[in-house]
Amino acid sequence: MFHDPELVPFQPPERYSLFRQLSNYVESFPRSTYEEPYTRVKLPIGEALFVCDPDAIEDMLVRRAGLFVRDRATRRTLSRVLDPRGLFLAEGADWRWQRRAVTPAFRHESVVGFVPAFAEAAATQVAAWREVEPGTPIDIFAAVSRLTFDVVAKVLLGSPATLDADRFSEVLTLNMQGLPWEFLYAMLRLPSFLPYPGRRTMRSTTAYLQHEAAKVVAARRERPSDANDLLGLLLSARDPETGRAMSDAELTANAYTFIVAGHDTSSVAISWTLWLLAKDQATQDRVRDEVSSVAGDAAISRDHVDRFVVTKRVLQESMRLFPPAPILSRQAQEDTSLGPHKVTRATRIVVPIWSLHRHRELWPDPHGFDPDRFNPEQVKARPRFAHMPFGGGARVCIGASFAVLEMTTIIASLVRAFRFRPVPGLRPRPKAEITLRPDANLRLSITPV
Repeated sequence: MFHDPELVPFQPPERYSLFRQLSNYVESFPRSTYEEPYTRVKLPIGEALFVCDPDAIEDMLVRRAGLFVRDRATRRTLSRVLDPRGLFLAEGADWRWQRRAVTPAFRHESVVGFVPAFAEAAATQVAAWREVEPGTPIDIFAAVSRLTFDVVAKVLLGSPATLDADRFSEVLTLNMQGLPWEFLYAMLRLPSFLPYPGRRTMRSTTAYLQHEAAKVVAARRERPSDANDLLGLLLSARDPETGRAMSDAELTANAYTFIVAGHDTSSVAISWTLWLLAKDQATQDRVRDEVSSVAGDAAISRDHVDRFVVTKRVLQESMRLFPPAPILSRQAQEDTSLGPHKVTRATRIVVPIWSLHRHRELWPDPHGFDPDRFNPEQVKARPRFAHMPFGGGARVCIGASFAVLEMTTIIASLVRAFRFRPVPGLRPRPKAEITLRPDANLRLSITPV
């Protein structure tokens, strides 16, 4: 078990804080969400029920999933940046047929074939870092974001020449900065046309990002390919019940969603994992020793990844302490109960995944870094919905298997090649937008090994 004060980046408030909600929503979760199974909170309009009871979460997301849908405030907020016709925001029959159409591309037997592409992208990053003076501080998140973007462009979209990766990532970062205001307006039920700081930037960046995704789809239609990638699958997908294909709007919505989700969540998780390993040198050595023992100096293959036991546990523990998606929320379609609590159609039901993953009743020594929490015996003894880095239930992240293989391959490749150390005086702060991004202080010094 590794302890460091910096693993607790802030102290939670005694009560829910709307101000903290606006500045960094994970900091608004009250202290009771780390200690109690339920916390009921009065909102400016209505109320919220924070749920950290794994059985109630499973009830909501699995046993009665049809009764609980994404809450109105979150749906309105995300609709400002994601087309609601895409898989991520679609509901009902529209969601079901798109999910069926895309699922084959994300089955484990399909995504393991991408491991060589993951390893090749990581090898390119290793080569670039070997040109850097040893001990030089590196902006880890920026570098890893570009790396995972290259993976998404190649593996999911077939390396579209029309997509400017650097510009897209830069604009995406600007775009996410407007989300707290959008959420506040949604919570207060204010008209969307009212101004707020950065509203014009939010609108223009959203238009740019969606236009770039539409260009990728249009270019692929003009130049069909037999490549085994997600975009090709989307183009050929048909509803097994009606035979209909995706419209251009649906194709663009899904291409954009997979560009954003496919690289941002992975880059967030990889960056926090490297930071934790830089803090905990003993565990970093365990990962390096495992990778060298399993793969030696060879390019990492699908067979190697299956044997990276320690590396995968490190990743799981990293996503416990710094979950890429730190919140999940729902709303009941009719008045009902959840656990011992009555909820109405107006109640916002919040699963504060950040708090759930640090809950004192679910995790011994919850703020310590201990990858061995994820050995088979401990996983079996723990409630299934105590650990939710990819959500849960029918709408669990469809790319979870893809992401774990990608992240494991990249982490193994980078740690085998370099020793990571913290930069004195820099303490990264997690900033919750759509994902739990680190601020600019996540810089690490790297030295070849």
